[in-house]
Amino acid sequence: MNHEVPIKYFDIADEYSTEAATPLSDAEREPVARYFELLLTRLSNNEEIDEAAQQEMAVDAGIDPQRIDEIANFLNQWGNE
Repeated sequence: MNHEVPIKYFDIADEYSTEAATPLSDAEREPVARYFELLLTRLSNNEEIDEAAQQEMAVDAGIDPQRIDEIANFLNQWGNE
């Protein structure tokens, strides 16, 4: 199954990359965009996102689990702006 990630999530991933402790590599860009898509879809559906859900989405998207906390902090800051 091939899932094309909408461009808006790449835009968010690119913004995250500029603020990340370690910028995204080219290989990480699409998985992180997919992770943002999964997260923001759950948020818009008012679904709870606990640590287990974050870990599951990270595996599904193929991102480094060490990015989870940094992405959560980025989204919290982004949501407050």
